[in-house]
Amino acid sequence: MSKLLRAIVAAGLVVGVALLALCVFANWYPALDIVNDGLPFLAAGTVALLALAFATGSRKRIGATAILLALIVTLLLSGLPGMAPQAPDGSERFLRVVTFNLWGRNDHHLDRVAAFLAEADADAVVLQEARAHHNAFLEALSARYPHRTGENGLVILSKYPILGDNRIDREGYPPWISLMVLRATLDVNGKAVDLAGVHLARPFYPDLQQADIVALTRFVQDHRGPLILAGDFNMTPWTVKLKGFTDATGLGRFNTFRPTWPMRWHALPLLPFVPIDNVFASRHFANIATTLGPRLDSDHRPVIADIALIE
Repeated sequence: MSKLLRAIVAAGLVVGVALLALCVFANWYPALDIVNDGLPFLAAGTVALLALAFATGSRKRIGATAILLALIVTLLLSGLPGMAPQAPDGSERFLRVVTFNLWGRNDHHLDRVAAFLAEADADAVVLQEARAHHNAFLEALSARYPHRTGENGLVILSKYPILGDNRIDREGYPPWISLMVLRATLDVNGKAVDLAGVHLARPFYPDLQQADIVALTRFVQDHRGPLILAGDFNMTPWTVKLKGFTDATGLGRFNTFRPTWPMRWHALPLLPFVPIDNVFASRHFANIATTLGPRLDSDHRPVIADIALIE
């Protein structure tokens, strides 16, 4: 049994080191960033491996596994820089923003989504994967959110007037999947604020996701004035792409470790393990509180951000 445990630990170390190398090589090969998305799994597996290493009694295996775990945790913690500043205690809420991926199949439980939005009482809502068959649902929300932009893919609902809007589309894609960014300028009690809904490509399409993050970075860098981004980024804060985006734009990130996906696979409920839904804001804003909404029969969980105006 001792020999078997030692062999398992040795094999686990080889696999762990190989996966860690792939995480590092993602700096040069964007397709490998999907391995970074799975860092929580790798960390959990390495913790289990460390327990097995202790069972072998081998100091070399214990030490090697502990070093591997430390390196993995360091990569996870590399997502910490770029968090939005915390608002001082007692700060007045300027905006409450909810972002939620409806999921195209979430058709039969929209009453629960409406009830959640009523309870959350957000000032603005950013929805992803809104489809034509959601129009009746969106119209029913007009009493609470009289201002709206977007119809297919990304939709922004607002209690405040929308002064203008525009969008960024992927060239060469059909209309129902081309929309990547939808921007609305809100008049919040006389102050103009740009709220942009975001839905980036999934990591299974690394070249498209890389093109998306480049386009989004350019959009932010070209922007002037108060800006809030909210949506499904399809990448975790410790990926090379999202860390690069944070560094290049200077936006503050509101969600780092609260997992929002996957909430389900077809009809099977799951426990989420990665935070791919997020809110970012320019230096004009600070984070009062960021929380998650309940299960709403989507494969995503809503993010609720209470935002203070500091400039």
